[in-house]
Amino acid sequence: MSPPPSTPRTPFRPPLLSLLGPWLALAGCALPAPEAGTLLRSGPSPVAEALFQVRARHTDLVPVRVVFPSDEQGRPVQGAPLPALVFLHGGLVPPEDYLWLAEALAARGFVVALPSHPLGLALSAPDNGHFTRALLTSPPEGSLLQGLVDPARIAVAGHSLGGVVSTSLALDGGFAALALLASFPNPSDEGRLSSLPVPSLSLAGELDCSAPLSRVRDEASRLPSPSVFVVLQGVTHYQFTVSDRQDVQAGCPAATPLAEAHARTTEVLSRFLRAALSGQGTGADDLRQVPGTEVTAR
Repeated sequence: MSPPPSTPRTPFRPPLLSLLGPWLALAGCALPAPEAGTLLRSGPSPVAEALFQVRARHTDLVPVRVVFPSDEQGRPVQGAPLPALVFLHGGLVPPEDYLWLAEALAARGFVVALPSHPLGLALSAPDNGHFTRALLTSPPEGSLLQGLVDPARIAVAGHSLGGVVSTSLALDGGFAALALLASFPNPSDEGRLSSLPVPSLSLAGELDCSAPLSRVRDEASRLPSPSVFVVLQGVTHYQFTVSDRQDVQAGCPAATPLAEAHARTTEVLSRFLRAALSGQGTGADDLRQVPGTEVTAR
């Protein structure tokens, strides 16, 4: 008996969507555009957080946390466009370790964007700060960022290594103010530092063992006017983050409690940003009213 004739097989063709999926993701079509955030604090000044992904260098996706003033449902506040800050984390310190500062600034009316960097080092992708600024000025259609930020009032800041990169970003243009926390300008920018076109703040910890006060003071003297140098008395390097555990482990204890260090940092940075982003210089006289500070204006 002869075998039955074989039935021709139709070649397998995967669904078109499955073939396009990786390309769509790579092209950015699948990127989320949050319309609301997750509430971080309620009460008289609610604050929310949303996670964006920014297309960078054609193939990279940069996670960016955005913290902003909101209503009790995590939706942006209505009204005039707000001032903003792009904040770069320190070396090997995750961006979420600065959420305490972003939340405190958002409660005062600022939008704060915290980009990530490969290997936890801002130097690994220094232009992530520019891509983050572009997110704030040209946000995805329908996202919560639409109309939220005033493009003319965006500052850049960074802690430690993040501050080194922030100086380069400010020199490249597009930002209206620069703030360095326990940091100093990038040595490679020495030739163009005198042309820094925006007000600057250098904020130092008196007992910082990682960025010693003497060096930060000397480096701050290179920042052109208008600039202001502020020392927080009794404060150490990692008190600019969520925890000073690394200072303690390194035998570099603080003389100021962490909560107080955070409160002073918030006051100094918010007062500087409010002055600098409204065309009123560095606000040095106002900074001198913050307890536990030493202020030098140039």
